[in-house]
Amino acid sequence: MKKSPFYLVVFAFLLFFSPNIFHASGDSVPTPAINYLTEVKVKLLPDSTKFSVTPRGNYEIVNVDTQSLVPFSASASFEMVSGKVQMISGSEKIASAKGFLINEVKSDESNEVKVSKIQTANGVADTAYRGSFEIKPGQKVPLLINRLDIENYLKGVVPSEMPTSWHMEALKAQAVSARSYAYTQIKNSAGNGYLEMTVSSQVYGGKSKESDRGNQAVNETKGIYATYNNVPINAFFHSTSGGHTEDSENVWGSAVPYIRAVDDSYDKMPGNTHYGWETIGKTSVISQKLKLSGTQVLTGLKVTERGSSNAVTQMTATVYDKATKQKTNIALKPSLVATPDRLRSFFGITLKSIKFNVYNNASSLIKLADGTEKKTTHLVGYKIQKADGSTEYIEDSSLNVRTKSSTTLVNTVPTEYTFKGDGWGHLLGLSQWGARGMAEAGYGYEEILKHYYTGIEVKTIN
Repeated sequence: MKKSPFYLVVFAFLLFFSPNIFHASGDSVPTPAINYLTEVKVKLLPDSTKFSVTPRGNYEIVNVDTQSLVPFSASASFEMVSGKVQMISGSEKIASAKGFLINEVKSDESNEVKVSKIQTANGVADTAYRGSFEIKPGQKVPLLINRLDIENYLKGVVPSEMPTSWHMEALKAQAVSARSYAYTQIKNSAGNGYLEMTVSSQVYGGKSKESDRGNQAVNETKGIYATYNNVPINAFFHSTSGGHTEDSENVWGSAVPYIRAVDDSYDKMPGNTHYGWETIGKTSVISQKLKLSGTQVLTGLKVTERGSSNAVTQMTATVYDKATKQKTNIALKPSLVATPDRLRSFFGITLKSIKFNVYNNASSLIKLADGTEKKTTHLVGYKIQKADGSTEYIEDSSLNVRTKSSTTLVNTVPTEYTFKGDGWGHLLGLSQWGARGMAEAGYGYEEILKHYYTGIEVKTIN
């Protein structure tokens, strides 16, 4: 049948005036998306309620409601409107109850999607990513999920977790640890589980964060995992151990056979500033965290148990109750903190690790009734003898004390506590600074991994 010249003219007109419309298949039927060999999903964090995407390369956008292609120009934006995801491209607005897919339909090294205003580790920035995307209904902002192969994912993780100027063997150890951790998280998640792009999983900076040395570390360890009983391990890692890593049960409460405390003497090296840190917590804030009543006064904090590496595993708060005139000791775990690691955020401040000592800012020398002297960190709860010979309990937060020449105001309880410690992170598994030290001392990445993860093998998993 002969085609009408009119249709040919209209078709030519559309091609001429719409050069940026992406339709890889040429019609409304989507091209099958790439199946990634080992797929990873990562939840990205836009900084505002509306974000835009700019695909570059072989991509299609699919309306999940209709399973049909959506025409778009060079970019498109997405936001929530009346419980649906609304896509805007040029003058077109399309709402979808189930959301949209941005599918990579043909693999190419140059493919990328730039997303506006992502909350990266270095602040809000437009960020390029490899792979495909799911854009689903959320609360105030659509849920944005990046889907890609684990190897390309790691190219955005390694330089985000470790400076790529460090020794290549340390970078390779980081790549294998990150690969093993991601694989385990994927297999242990149900259904549409995803990784976070933050330290809640491991930091992921996308294609924008990639570097030649980081990519080299990933490529040269491609498919290699740290395994225990032939299964990839949950390869926890942290910045610096403070000289010795810890057993898993002394941090998170459960024993993991390959997460055992090991010496980490290579961790302390020039440039590691995470030794000798100090953080101050206010007594008023800590009292709120302890959920003290109006008659209770915090008079002391004490470390009462430590783990293999000297990490704090239990603390006790001493409390004086003005109503009962009694002092009691409150164990922080498990009634107030579920695991020792929760101590890092319990006191209303952030502690770099649980390897610390605690000091307060109150110290008094008192004379007891028998004439002996005693040094104490608090006066609240003691009986004091007044000038007229009568006695009373000290219950105010400060006390006027007469000296030979004047009267001075003395704090009867500490007003703040100073935490002094070493290390940064949860102290489990691979120490990144330790890996650097070992690499610079001549150890290969397999030796590094086997040092930090007890009883493992390092091998390729297909």
